[in-house]
Amino acid sequence: MRSCRTASVFAFGIVAAVMVVAACREATYAEIPPLTTASPDGAPLLGEATASLSTAGALDAASADDGGPSTAAMMAAALAEPPVKARFVDTPGKLEAALCARTLVAVVKGKVTAMSETLGAGDVLVVESGDPFDTTGAGTVVWAQTGIVPCPVRSRPAMRKTVIRATSAAKLEWASRTMSAHLDVTPVASPELYLGRLEGTAPVAEHSHASSWEILAALDANGTLVLDGTEGHVGPRQIVMIPPGAKHAWKPEAGSKLVAIQMYAPPGPEQRFVALAAADKDAGARDAH
Repeated sequence: MRSCRTASVFAFGIVAAVMVVAACREATYAEIPPLTTASPDGAPLLGEATASLSTAGALDAASADDGGPSTAAMMAAALAEPPVKARFVDTPGKLEAALCARTLVAVVKGKVTAMSETLGAGDVLVVESGDPFDTTGAGTVVWAQTGIVPCPVRSRPAMRKTVIRATSAAKLEWASRTMSAHLDVTPVASPELYLGRLEGTAPVAEHSHASSWEILAALDANGTLVLDGTEGHVGPRQIVMIPPGAKHAWKPEAGSKLVAIQMYAPPGPEQRFVALAAADKDAGARDAH
């Protein structure tokens, strides 16, 4: 456990260390698969654990010679698992928040009060370096959390909260208006993690994101997700985590609609929706003439 305590101190200095603190929870760790589809309880739904590097193994190897983890090993440890934790939570109840972490609470159903803010469906609460807080009201939220770097070690960071309303982001439509998105939480409010609403009935062709994780929290879904050739069914209240560079595609069942909270860590890939919506609008204008 000495290496875990050392890792926690180093964690605030580099981006990779976001996952190191979490790695200190247990003595033994499951290896992280390159492709992970997780249900709310964290059980794998797609793919097998094929990666040979575990977070604990990287830290132990780095600590063997000089008593502390190297930057390279901490980077490798971080890349072995998603930089974001996410789950569906039914309210009322208590939600996690932490120092040196950014916590996003996206309301997907009902009305929720948190940190003296009343939130409706589509609203998002962003909390930076806060303590766990209570929620009231009957609703469902997607809770997500990622680390903040740099983060001061010797002083307690100030807590900040931001409320982003459902009406703040314009609705973007493409694929002949069969797909839409709201780019709700931009890098201004959350530099490490984008969050937005995604809906639609169209299939999504195979593609990948070179440097960003994609996290898809499906509120409603009935279809097949293909991850690097591995197929698996995705339904309501399932969370899919797709690593950088992984090829993926979506094949909805006939008559079904995908309604999801979509996240990218780091932000960036969501900007393609702006271009898709602009191209769709231009095509519609040309057809009208």
